[in-house]
Amino acid sequence: MKLENDSNNNMFLNLRVSAVKIVIFVSGLFILAFGAAALIEAKLGVASWDVLHIGLAKRGFLSIGAWVQIIGIFMIILSSALERKQPRIGSVMNILLIGCFLNWIIDWHMLPTADVLWKSILLLVCGVGLMGLGSGMYVATALGAGPRDGMTLILAKRSGKSVRLVRTGLEVTALFCGWLVGGPISIGTFVGVFLLGPIMQASLYFWRRQIEDFESFMIEEVAEEPAN
Repeated sequence: MKLENDSNNNMFLNLRVSAVKIVIFVSGLFILAFGAAALIEAKLGVASWDVLHIGLAKRGFLSIGAWVQIIGIFMIILSSALERKQPRIGSVMNILLIGCFLNWIIDWHMLPTADVLWKSILLLVCGVGLMGLGSGMYVATALGAGPRDGMTLILAKRSGKSVRLVRTGLEVTALFCGWLVGGPISIGTFVGVFLLGPIMQASLYFWRRQIEDFESFMIEEVAEEPAN
C-alpha cells in the first residue's frame, strides 16, 4: 500500500510540475510574440530574424507568422539531420505557436497604432523588454529550445567555436539576408542586439528560480502527505 501511495504521489508531483512548466512555456511564447509584434508596429526596426521574416512576407503571399514557422521548421530539420536525432516535440510546438501568436496579434490589432514618435519609441522599448522576458520564460522550462538555439549549440559543438560567436554569426547572416529581401532595418534592430541578451538572461534566471522553488515546494508537500 505504501509503495502504491508513493507511486501516486510521485505521479501527482510530476503532473503538477509539468502543468506549471507548460503554462510558463506557452505564456513565454505568447509574450515573445507580443514583443515581436510591438517592434513591428513601432516601425523603428525589428530584431534581426524578423528583418528576414518581414522581408520575405513583403515579397510573397505568406504572412510574417508563416515565414517564422517555415524558416523555424527548416532549421529544426537541419539541426536534427546534423545531430542525427529526431526533433523534440517542444521545439516544433515552439515555432508553430510563435508563428500563430504573431499572426493573431497583428491580425486582431491588439496593439495601438504608432501614429506619433513617442508611441513608436514606447512600443520599441516594450517590444524589446517583452521579447527578452518571453524568451527567458520558455527557455527556463527546458521543454523545447527554439530553432536558433538548437542550431547555435550544434554549430558551436561541430566548429569548436564559442556559442556567443556562432550566435552572432547566425544573427548577422539573418540580418544580411533580411536586408537583401527588403526587411526593415533601423534603430530598433540595434537596440534589440544590445538589450535582448541581458533581458533574456535576467528573465531566464528569475524563471528558473521560480520553477525550482515550485518543485521544492511540491516535493515537501508530497513528503508530508503520508503523515497527515
